[in-house]
Amino acid sequence: MTTAQPLRVAVVGGGIAGLCAALALEQQRQLGAQLDIRVFEQASKFGEIGAGVSIGPNSQRALRRMGLGEELDKVAAPPGSDPDRWFEYRVGQAGENEGKTFANVRVEVPSDGRAEIDRTLCSADFLNHLIKKLPEGIAVFNRRASSYTPTETGVQIHFENEGVPPFETDVLICSDGIKSLLRGCLYQRKGLDMDFQRARYAEWIAWRGLIPREKYNAIFGDEAPENIMHCGQGRHILTFPVRGGSLINIVAFVRDEEHAKLGNHTGPWSEPRPKEEMLEDFAGFNQQCRDLLGCIETGSIWGIFSINCLDVVTDDRVVLIGDAGHATTPHCGAGAGQAIEDALFMAAFLAHPSIQRSTGAARTAAINRMLAVYERERHPRAAKVQRWSHEGGMLYEYLGPEGSDLAKMKDALESRMKWIWEFDGERELERLLKLLDEEM
Repeated sequence: MTTAQPLRVAVVGGGIAGLCAALALEQQRQLGAQLDIRVFEQASKFGEIGAGVSIGPNSQRALRRMGLGEELDKVAAPPGSDPDRWFEYRVGQAGENEGKTFANVRVEVPSDGRAEIDRTLCSADFLNHLIKKLPEGIAVFNRRASSYTPTETGVQIHFENEGVPPFETDVLICSDGIKSLLRGCLYQRKGLDMDFQRARYAEWIAWRGLIPREKYNAIFGDEAPENIMHCGQGRHILTFPVRGGSLINIVAFVRDEEHAKLGNHTGPWSEPRPKEEMLEDFAGFNQQCRDLLGCIETGSIWGIFSINCLDVVTDDRVVLIGDAGHATTPHCGAGAGQAIEDALFMAAFLAHPSIQRSTGAARTAAINRMLAVYERERHPRAAKVQRWSHEGGMLYEYLGPEGSDLAKMKDALESRMKWIWEFDGERELERLLKLLDEEM
């Protein structure tokens, strides 16, 4: 009887999605799964843009199940004076009702006192802690994966780097982001519409900046909530704490349906632009909002891109996760959370006995049956988040069906996030593992 060799798993891309996947796989290895893990990163070291991200209750639970709760707690801002509030919504636009609070979106704090409120953090800080957890010898740097080729014995990953030979693996996890070259390879191999899978301008830009907590308090008062969404016609400003609450992250969105801000850019970008341009974009907002933006010393403008909702995210022993499979606008604060859920599910699936114990063609067949279940059962949730996020951005800017009717906006806002946050990942994972038992 042939003894099954450790399952070779290659993760391409070392952002939050890729490192969470690698660490979830490492956890499964420590629990007894036979896994040989590699992470390929195109840069000379792991790194992340220092943007603020939101980690909702659903993704917190996933992180804790993967053994990464401590890393989250080290960098997440502590709960404020109203710990179950996600955002307070105010009228940011000058004129009628300016400054009025019209909605509060809350996360229900569980009765056992476990803090599962939305947590905010700097993605670069979080990534630095994930890096420290990664075992030595797993990461391979200066490798830009450009394509792959399934073979009888595995999947060969091809690199753009001169002189670097292909690397063979049993399973390829593509977490190479919104600009994923491997997503293009998947679509080309399957004869699908290449244009459909390309990153597209979401017709928003965002001004970003960080200010000390003291400056924020000077404008809004010491007792003001840190998480506020200031809404207006075709634009909105949000604030939330990072770096343990010492800094306030400011993101000011402008709807750009005429592409006036886009210039010649064809993909995600960020660049410095004059502060005066930012202030002009929000000239119609109230004085507090303008004072807030005025505190930003070194702001930058970011083009917001996303991808279409894909039906196909798997190929022969290949899967897209994170932004490679479902890059979204940031208006639900759920993009990173979906990448974390992806990592949890994929690691658990690859540790399934039907894959672990099989060899050769039987193992290949088991992997592909597993990926079919993943695509059919798991991926639609991430695609729905993509749609929901776009609709959220329109809602915040009076561009949804509710218009600027504050009562209708309140009703929509206070109910729309529950299905994301209240997702029972434990139960769903248990259901899908049982489904794998049946289909394997």
